[in-house]
Amino acid sequence: MEGNGSMENQVSEPEQRPSEWDQAVRLFASRGLLLCLTLFLIEIGIFFAVTSAPYFPGEQALYSGEAHQLGNQVSNSTNSQLLVQIFTNNYRIALIEMIPVIGVVLFAVSIYATARVTKAIAGIDGVPAVLVVLLLLVIFPHSLLELSAYAVATAEGLYFLYAIIKWLGGNRARLNREWGQLAINLVLVTIILAVAAVFETVEIALGDYFWIMWVPFIGVVVGVVRLNRRLSKVRKGEAGKTVASPTRPVVTEQGPP
Repeated sequence: MEGNGSMENQVSEPEQRPSEWDQAVRLFASRGLLLCLTLFLIEIGIFFAVTSAPYFPGEQALYSGEAHQLGNQVSNSTNSQLLVQIFTNNYRIALIEMIPVIGVVLFAVSIYATARVTKAIAGIDGVPAVLVVLLLLVIFPHSLLELSAYAVATAEGLYFLYAIIKWLGGNRARLNREWGQLAINLVLVTIILAVAAVFETVEIALGDYFWIMWVPFIGVVVGVVRLNRRLSKVRKGEAGKTVASPTRPVVTEQGPP
C-alpha cells in the first residue's frame, strides 16, 4: 500500500574511473599547440637573426669546415646510410631537448649552430644566407618537420621542468602525470623525425625533382589537421563534462506532495 508520505530513492551508478592512458590523452589534448607553435616561431626567428649576423672571430673557419664535412658525408654515403645518420643525429638532439633546463639550452645552441652552418654553406655557394634559410623553409618540407619535432621536444622539457617545480612544492600528482606526457611526446617526436629523415633522404636522392616530396607532405599536413580536430573534440568534451563523485552515490528524495 502506497501512502502520500512514501519516499522514492534514486541511486545513480558511480562513474567508472578513466584508465591512465585515457587520462594521459586528455591531458595531452588539453594543452593545445600554443607553446609548440611559439617555440617553432622562435626557431625561425633565431635562424634569420643568426644567419644575418656577422661571424665572431674564428667562427667562419669553424663552421665552413663543418659545412665541407657535411657535404662530404652526403656525397660518400648511400641512401640507407644517410637515412640512419640523419635520423640518429636529429633524434639525439631531440632527446636532450626533453631534459629539463639542459634541453632549453641545447635548443638555442643547436639552432644557432645549424644557422651558422647554413650561413657557411651560403658563403661557399656565393648565395645570400637569408635567401638560403628562406629556401630551406619554403622549398624543402623536411625542414618544417624537423623544426616541429624540436619544438615538441623542447615544450615537453619545459612542461617536465614545471612538473618538477610543482613536485618540490608538494604536488606529487603533477609529476606522476607528466611521465605519461613524456611517453606520448617521445613517440610523437620519434615519428616526426623518422618521417623527416625519409623526406630529407629522398629529397637528396631526387636532386632537381625534390619538389615531388611536397605531395606526401600535404598528406602529412592533412593527417595533423585531422589529429588536431580529434584532440579539439576531446578538449571540448572535457570542458563541458560534469563528473559525479565516484565514491558517494547521488540520492534524490521525493517528499509528499
